[in-house]
Amino acid sequence: MWLNSPVSTGDGREGKIRSVILKGELGGKLAGLSLPRQIVTIALWPLLEQVMGFICSCNTVILSNHLGTTQEQTTQIAAGIGVTSYVMWLGFLMQGSVAMGATAIVSRMTGARRFVEANNAANQSATMGLLAGIASALLMYFSTNYLVVHFMNLSSYAQDVALRFMDIACWSAIFSGVIFAVNAALRGAGDTRTPFYFMVTMNGLQVAFSLVLIKCFGMDIEGLAWGMISAMAATAAFLVGLLVRRTMRMKRSMEGHDDLDAYARSVSATFVPPIFLRLHSLFPQWDMIYRIVCIGFPQAIEVCGVWLVQVYIMRIISSLGDASVGAHNIAVKIESLSFLPGFAVGIASATLVGQYLGARNPRMAVATIWKCTWYALLFMGGMGVVFYLFPELFIYPFAADSQALVDAARPVVQLFLIAEPVYATMMLFKTSLRGAGDTRRVMYVTYTCMGVFRGLVIFLWSRYWPEHISLVGIWSLFVLDMSVQSVILYRMVKGMKWTRRKV
Repeated sequence: MWLNSPVSTGDGREGKIRSVILKGELGGKLAGLSLPRQIVTIALWPLLEQVMGFICSCNTVILSNHLGTTQEQTTQIAAGIGVTSYVMWLGFLMQGSVAMGATAIVSRMTGARRFVEANNAANQSATMGLLAGIASALLMYFSTNYLVVHFMNLSSYAQDVALRFMDIACWSAIFSGVIFAVNAALRGAGDTRTPFYFMVTMNGLQVAFSLVLIKCFGMDIEGLAWGMISAMAATAAFLVGLLVRRTMRMKRSMEGHDDLDAYARSVSATFVPPIFLRLHSLFPQWDMIYRIVCIGFPQAIEVCGVWLVQVYIMRIISSLGDASVGAHNIAVKIESLSFLPGFAVGIASATLVGQYLGARNPRMAVATIWKCTWYALLFMGGMGVVFYLFPELFIYPFAADSQALVDAARPVVQLFLIAEPVYATMMLFKTSLRGAGDTRRVMYVTYTCMGVFRGLVIFLWSRYWPEHISLVGIWSLFVLDMSVQSVILYRMVKGMKWTRRKV
């Protein structure tokens, strides 16, 4: 009964509630903080990280679009680069599942103060991230030609742009697999600052390398791809170097202690040791791999289904012309700007939910979800209003003076007035439930709703009323799909079954 009773998490009664009713507290930098301050502490660095990532991704689109010498060529380049994002999405599918498993297990074990298991999970995730990266690179390399040439309805020049980019960029997955897995484990332990530093490094290097290769060496589209690989390789090397330094430091600090948990208890009741490398923990351990896979595999299946549906939709959009493909890609980039704060709050929610459940404090896990959802609604809803009032302000930097791209993208961007609050709710509920390890039910919801709205409805629409298909109409279906998902996920959160999920 007490789990469903109301609780204040931001007023003056919070300290009393936390001390009298709640079962567990968090350690490390989160110890003794109110819930809003815990959210800000974790979300601040992912927010700054997402802003830098957005700038970097925008740099790729803007640089590539400005390589065109005519408006028609600019439109075709925008279409080609837009399609590559879907190929990269397919390649990073396995890496995302490893990262999700790492976050869920490390956060839960950190909250339970079982640091040996948390560190072991982080090391196993790094190994799995490397293997997933190699598999991702091979998958992208061998699937690009079919997806770009035989599946999408692009012009020959747009196809050439996509193929030239992907033949090189696909190998960046080898490095990104390690980066994403380790960063996810660090976030699960509550360390969001370190991933921020490394992602800023990676994004900054990618911008710098791409500019130098294009402007100084005239490498064209290939310069963008080589810039991406070089930046990820350097960042992966820096990340491994940091973990090795932490290992040496921890060995000196733990002198006389054989057990990490015992060492942490000897330091203080709230001490949380950093994630570091242990050589024996890098070799495959099937019990931990099984735990990571059990959490990450449902998300991989979910994202795979989402990818299949989205690629099919992209095929439909590509039949509307290169301008629609380019406008769709621009709209996606602009939308990503709006969920920068929402995504950061989502990371905070996933981390805190996992840690509070590990600390056997489901009451605060529930309070975290509601608080973070309101924050996301506030941020993303406000961005939706700005997009509606000033769409051209965001479109023109990407359009490179192509009026066809501006005209096609404007009504879609204005639709974000409705889409953003819906997307905020859906994203926060999904991220929070995944942080609790409840990835399977989230997968079922995604499959069901997307299968109906983005699969069946669009299939029937394109088959029987193709003359009425438009980019705005397709995005309107997206909003309807997310609205239904939000309602179902809301009931799942209220049902509390996720608080009993074992990881």
